[in-house]
Amino acid sequence: MRSRYSAIVTLAAAAAVALPGAVAAHAAAGGGTGAEQTTAEARPMGECSIGGHICGNVYNRDNRYPLMITNNWGKHGSSSTWRTLKPGQNGHHVGVKDVDGYWVGPGCKAKRSLGMRTVGPGWHKVRDGQKIQIVDIRC
Repeated sequence: MRSRYSAIVTLAAAAAVALPGAVAAHAAAGGGTGAEQTTAEARPMGECSIGGHICGNVYNRDNRYPLMITNNWGKHGSSSTWRTLKPGQNGHHVGVKDVDGYWVGPGCKAKRSLGMRTVGPGWHKVRDGQKIQIVDIRC
């Protein structure tokens, strides 16, 4: 049986094939270097609508796997827009004021709490005002 860490690294490596950039290194490092995280926490990223008050957010309620998010849907293929949510975190924990999307790795499915909808691999858009809870990730 594989460890959770090796499963995460395997998923991140598989994602690197589908997306440009260094997603494997990004996910394995917990979403970026310490300097990037500190900067992100000091200056929240993302653009919210209606005077900057209606934002999107994603909560990772899965207790096993991290979840990658983007703060810019128009550039979600660029690793500079990605942050990784550890179990129990949301976008605000990693300095993202407005989450615009989340990534489900190849061969995985994520279950959303609202209506218990399951989504497959790839990027999924988050609209302003949406608060999405990912309650289960299966790979």
